[in-house]
Amino acid sequence: MQALIDHLFNIKDLIPHGYCLSWSPALLWLHVGSDLLITLAYYSIPLMLVYFIRQRKDFPYPWLAAMFAGFIVACGTTHLLSAITIWMPLYWLDGLLKALTAIISIATAVLMLWIIPRALSRPSSAQLQAEIQQRKTAETAQHEAFDRLQKIACQLPGMVFQFRLRADGSSCFPFASEAIRDIFGLSPEDVREDASKAFALVHPDDYGSIGPAIRKSARKLTPWHHEYRLRLADGTERWLFGNALPQREEDGSMLWHGFVTDISERKRMEEKLHDSDALNVSILDSLTSRIAVLDAQGVIVAVNKAWWQFAKDNDLPESRQNMLGLNYLDICKNGCSQPHCHEVNAAQAGIATVLAGERETFNLEYPCHSPTQQRWFHMNVLPLQGSHRGVVVSHENITERKLMEDELKASEAKFRSIIEVSPVPMALNDEQWNITFLNQAFVQTFGYNVDDIPTVADWQSKAYPDPDYRRWVDTTWQSALKKTKQGQTDFPPMELAIRCNNNNIKTVLASAAAIHHDFAGVHLVIMYDITQRKQIEAKLNSIFNASVEGIITFDMSNIIISANAAVEAIFGYKPEDLIGCNINKLMPAAPKEMSDGDLSQAAESIGQIQEIEGIHKDGSAVPLDLSIAEFSIENEHYFTHIVRDVSLRKHREQQDKEHLDELAHVTRLGLMGEMASGIAHEVNQPLAAISSYTQVSLNLINAEHPDLVKLAEILYKTQQQALRAGRIIHRMREFVKSHAKQRSTANINNLIHEAVGLCIDELKQNDIRLTFELSNNLPTIYVDHVQIEQVIINLIRNSVDALLNLPEKQQRQLTIHSRLTLNNDIQVRVKDNGPGLDEDQQQKILTPFYTTKTDGMGMGLSISRSLIEAHEGTLHFNSHSGKGTTMYFTLPVRRKSGTR
Repeated sequence: MQALIDHLFNIKDLIPHGYCLSWSPALLWLHVGSDLLITLAYYSIPLMLVYFIRQRKDFPYPWLAAMFAGFIVACGTTHLLSAITIWMPLYWLDGLLKALTAIISIATAVLMLWIIPRALSRPSSAQLQAEIQQRKTAETAQHEAFDRLQKIACQLPGMVFQFRLRADGSSCFPFASEAIRDIFGLSPEDVREDASKAFALVHPDDYGSIGPAIRKSARKLTPWHHEYRLRLADGTERWLFGNALPQREEDGSMLWHGFVTDISERKRMEEKLHDSDALNVSILDSLTSRIAVLDAQGVIVAVNKAWWQFAKDNDLPESRQNMLGLNYLDICKNGCSQPHCHEVNAAQAGIATVLAGERETFNLEYPCHSPTQQRWFHMNVLPLQGSHRGVVVSHENITERKLMEDELKASEAKFRSIIEVSPVPMALNDEQWNITFLNQAFVQTFGYNVDDIPTVADWQSKAYPDPDYRRWVDTTWQSALKKTKQGQTDFPPMELAIRCNNNNIKTVLASAAAIHHDFAGVHLVIMYDITQRKQIEAKLNSIFNASVEGIITFDMSNIIISANAAVEAIFGYKPEDLIGCNINKLMPAAPKEMSDGDLSQAAESIGQIQEIEGIHKDGSAVPLDLSIAEFSIENEHYFTHIVRDVSLRKHREQQDKEHLDELAHVTRLGLMGEMASGIAHEVNQPLAAISSYTQVSLNLINAEHPDLVKLAEILYKTQQQALRAGRIIHRMREFVKSHAKQRSTANINNLIHEAVGLCIDELKQNDIRLTFELSNNLPTIYVDHVQIEQVIINLIRNSVDALLNLPEKQQRQLTIHSRLTLNNDIQVRVKDNGPGLDEDQQQKILTPFYTTKTDGMGMGLSISRSLIEAHEGTLHFNSHSGKGTTMYFTLPVRRKSGTR
């Protein structure tokens, strides 16, 4: 064994494989690297095969995998020895391994030839997956079909069931839908093995019939149909209808497939129908009209008590049974020999047309006189409603109505004779809008007779030839007539323009009167000719509307009853819009005596011209000259205001006044040109400080031991204020002369504190709470310190003056803000909670010489804005009346060089 090992590892007389490669490094390492990588790959494959077999215990050929793993390991080892033989010529060992690899390879190949056909015969994973999917699909379809069956059974109006009658006589319900819970009060499980619980609920009176019906169906294999009742546990009864088909099973039992439906409602309806028939007979007998029901051939199938009584009174068949079955059409034919043959034929034809469906109804009034009295009847024929063809014939006694109509005709003849002689045009028209009568005054006034205008439509086409006007007349007339019929109001008179037969136009006041209380039937139309009166009114109105003065007439309640066209130019309202309005709407400042009803006091104002203010439609005031007239009509007092718009005159007067004010302004501007106003406004505060400092200095000098250090400090401050006043005067003079400004860099917060320091005493004295909201680290600005301080002081003092107008109990607040804007500007805001500015003040607050103070000059804000604009900034304000005012200005952030 040792000799074999030595022989395998013998390298004597053998040269390494590297010589064949000429020891070329590139070629050598190409072979070595490839062999080592192949070896590594081959050794890893068996490990994965082992892991796979251990994880899949159901793998059918594990021994084949083991042999394949051995083959792969042998192949990998040969590649490892190929890399070793490049330096060590172990060719015997390499050959031995290759022989072993060949043996394993041949064995594996032979086994593969044997196993491949068997492996191919096994179903593939796709086939197995398809088979599994088919089984899942079939199971899903089966479940879905069962679910659908269950849902369908639940939706049916009853219980779907299978009923089994076993050979031993016992029974059960193998299947019962959920409806069994609602019908029997049982669950499907209660009767699945034993049906006795269901049969126990069958009504005792029906129990004896249900069993024989089931046995008969089983014996003859015929469908089972049965109606029976249940008596439930709560005592209620329920009618059921069962229907099933039998099927004989192999075990000798019978299986029925069917359903059970609750027919309790149908049974109740049948009972109601039976009761309804009895009720209908009772209703027919209670009616006083003679009523008969005919079938499609005209045969009498039912009559009421009134019909039978009428037949008895007139020697017709005396019992209902004798009347039923007679053909009513034949009776009509036989009546042609009677005196009123024409009405009998009409009745027969009318009934026949309704039976044939050619018309929906038929009505006929006919006489039927007896030897002792005259009678009239009204026949009405209506088709039967429902599935049965036929008609209902009713005869109503209208004798009383006919007698009343005769009396009415006689009364109408008397009425016509009265209106015939009336001097007022009158006309009569019936319910179908036919003109039945025109009196002589109508014919003479308009020139039309009844032949010219037989209908209202003919009258309207001739009297109102304009289509739009005709449409308006018809619509308005019909609306008024409808309201009158409903009893809402009397028919209102309408003023109409009518074209006569000779083409002349007449103005009339038209109205309508009722012959009957509800305006049914004949109408009486009355037309008063007011043409002459309208002509006079037109002349007066032309004069009335031509006046340039506004003329307004109103009654004692101050309600306007007329106005001329001039009021629109004065007040902006159309005359018709003012009718019915109160006079105070236009002239609230008018003399009050008239509205108080004191005529003696009102007489003093009549005939005098007064200056008052009216109110225009847009709300503006209108200056007016007013004169008043008073008159009475039928003991009713009226007043007329004659007004003239004096706006132009007032405007001219105001212009003259403004011209005088402007001249005064020019004079004051001349004084301002001499710097007086600037010095008075700008130097006031430094001088006040000097006065205070000098008083302190005098107090220190008069002390027993004067504090020279403190005195020197006070004198220094006095000097600084004096120099400041001098600088202000110097710079004001230089500013007016447009000289260069004295500017330097400054911190805006320092300027704010310096300005507040001069005002702090005034703030404390007036109990004003001061709040600072100053942003830190703001960029410096390049400004004139004194001018910016003066602007801040002016804004603070304006706020102080505004806060003094607040009630004493209200907290006075003043807030100063500073911040950097998005545009890289410094913004300063001075905000107070004073009364604010109204709209007029906001329009003028920045105007020179405008002030809200009693002793102000109106130059503070104007000068402040000029100073801010001179620094290339802006000054603005926000104010809301009652909520305070915010004044704010912005300054650009600049360096001395002028770059931003």
